[in-house]
Amino acid sequence: MTILLFAQMGTGGIPGYIYSYAIGARPYGFGRAFTGLSDDVEAVYFNPGALAFLQRVNFSGGYFQLPVTGFQYYYAAFTFPTSTFGSFGVAVMQLSSPASARFVDSLVCANWDGPVCLDSVQAYAIFPGDDDSPPYNAGILAYSKSFSRAISIGASLEFVYHRIYQSSPASAGLNIGMMFRPNRYFSFGLVGQHFIPPKYTFYGSEVSYPQIWRFGLGLRPFNWVKVVVDAAYSTYYNGFKFYGGGEARLLSFLYVRGGINNEEVTGGGSFEFTIRDIIFRIDGNYTFNYASNGAFDDYMQFSTSIKFGGYRVWVSSDPKLISPAEGESNITFLYLHTFPRQEVEEWELIIKKQSGEVVRTFYGEGEPPVRIEWDGRDDAGRIVPPGNYYYYYKVIDISGEEYERGGYLVTVKRREVW
Repeated sequence: MTILLFAQMGTGGIPGYIYSYAIGARPYGFGRAFTGLSDDVEAVYFNPGALAFLQRVNFSGGYFQLPVTGFQYYYAAFTFPTSTFGSFGVAVMQLSSPASARFVDSLVCANWDGPVCLDSVQAYAIFPGDDDSPPYNAGILAYSKSFSRAISIGASLEFVYHRIYQSSPASAGLNIGMMFRPNRYFSFGLVGQHFIPPKYTFYGSEVSYPQIWRFGLGLRPFNWVKVVVDAAYSTYYNGFKFYGGGEARLLSFLYVRGGINNEEVTGGGSFEFTIRDIIFRIDGNYTFNYASNGAFDDYMQFSTSIKFGGYRVWVSSDPKLISPAEGESNITFLYLHTFPRQEVEEWELIIKKQSGEVVRTFYGEGEPPVRIEWDGRDDAGRIVPPGNYYYYYKVIDISGEEYERGGYLVTVKRREVW
């Protein structure tokens, strides 16, 4: 048996190791600060209280390299919002280790949950002739409900199961979360991670995940900029740890972001595109662990997400094919589905080409109409060219909260001449 020792100053290695790395390349790009923003599917992991603010069905999956060579991390997450019963979410995670590696404790490391220990040394053993080590599996079931236009709370059950040599510990715990979002510029999140900690007995010793409190601020000074700052406190840390990062939307399809925390510097970006009414996003991120002083490799995260459906605002059309011509009436009815939390202050509906060029704009104050007629003409009264046309619908309620959605609307076909 060969023993390999690693020294490090990272977050890995504490009990609950699989919950230390987070999910999603986008939150990684914020330096793993996401508690006070949580505007995406990764809220299942970071802040279950924020799920109630998500307006569309979200699915995400990803793959991470980890700083210890050969270790890989996979995840998948799904959120489902409803108009009256709150929002639901689920996530599954798996940590796989290299061939023939099983974790054991060294004399200075009192945990069995990861390849490295907090500010100490971890040993792991190589067992010749073994197959790959069994994966370390975890899952989350989350629920969130709004109790006012600005406040929502939620909770999530966390489950963990893994095999360590000839033992198979399994356990469950509870996380709690809250999100306060009074307007579109500011949000605050609070999470009690392992509020009821998972516990299990391993070879006669009880292992308990440490309770961690995370506080987060999310700022949106402009529509194209987001900033988030987190602080995490645990007696296991002997104080606070801080995380922070920002994101900018440079083009309609391109995001860039960067972040920093006590151990890492991160940077990455996203490509986002819409097909019909479905939004696809591909995220990538690069992480440099400066606190390890070169002991650990740089590592990368990749994930993809899909958004579809929803229940707050959207637009449908009937018919979906029109052939406008001079001197003739050929229209489609645009149905505006509008369900904000409070009364509408103003609204805007934009019709645009697939290239993004705007051809027609409707807007108004107060409650939007249920139906609008469109005759296939632009704002100047000219018949638009043939092709597929898309919509962008934005509603602002009296509290300043924005609801927006876009997607495929109608196809304009050239009128055949006989």
